[in-house]
Amino acid sequence: MKCQINFRDMVKLACTATVLMSLSACMKPNDYALEIGGPPIEEGETVLSLRELQSRRFDTLETKRLIEASTATLQDLGFNIQATSAEHGVISGSKDRDAIETAQVAGQVMLTILAALGGNSHQMVYDESQQINVSLVVNKIGDKSSVVRVLFDRHITNNQGVLWKADVIKDKEIYQQFFNKLAASTFLEANEI
Repeated sequence: MKCQINFRDMVKLACTATVLMSLSACMKPNDYALEIGGPPIEEGETVLSLRELQSRRFDTLETKRLIEASTATLQDLGFNIQATSAEHGVISGSKDRDAIETAQVAGQVMLTILAALGGNSHQMVYDESQQINVSLVVNKIGDKSSVVRVLFDRHITNNQGVLWKADVIKDKEIYQQFFNKLAASTFLEANEI
């Protein structure tokens, strides 16, 4: 018995395979999540530029009060504080957020339809939830000056329940928003308002 494949079926199969292979390249786990070490530095970035983004100097409060102001600021931004040490100048916290993006889900639906038309199956995989983590360190410099360094990162879980992406958040607006709110909070703390 001969197996016959007509030209139309071959075209469908070739198109489906091409689309699946090109889109599957976008679906690989983030290599950074599997590595241990410093944050990934992209082209044009330096460790110094990343440190500058994440750090601000405050000349107003002692370390303990700066930690209190930082804790309040992070809570105002929706973070749950998990650990804090005024003595060591450290805070860590996190918040959970939805990570579903309509375009990503629509792409997966289209991929599933194309696979079905080609006689194949495709299991949809898309970002579902994310945990945004924060780590903050206060280093005292001199008598009344401190440097606050904050790091935001996120861990994304897909709709299969698998942690598949992790990255350092490098959005300048996020850091600027945090430091603006912290500056306002330190002003209120310093003036006991």
